[in-house]
Amino acid sequence: MFKWLSDPEYNVRRSHRDLIRTAYENVAIVPADPISDTVTNGQFEISGIVKTGNDERERGTRRAAPLRVDGSRGDWSDIETLWLAGDLRDDDFEDRFIDDIIVSDIGEGTDGWEFSGSSYSVELR
Repeated sequence: MFKWLSDPEYNVRRSHRDLIRTAYENVAIVPADPISDTVTNGQFEISGIVKTGNDERERGTRRAAPLRVDGSRGDWSDIETLWLAGDLRDDDFEDRFIDDIIVSDIGEGTDGWEFSGSSYSVELR
């Protein structure tokens, strides 16, 4: 049934290609909803490897609590502008979240904040 999704050699019928293209085009022009107040006023708990200065540790374990960030103290305007324009990429979000949300709540850290691990859990409370 969905062989065209998983098999790059599958020949999709022309009529179906047109429907798929139209669906993608329609989705691409739908503007994003503004970022919810639940997010901008939320409390975030970040688990994973977090580094500031010489302090690098895995947060969210029995040995170290998650990094807790109060989103209501941050300035979400740059993130929201990029989001609404459809230009918010992962790297942009990480940079803006560090600079505009984490630093606004916790401070600059010893030498900035780095998230050098390969996997993170972010919980919104």
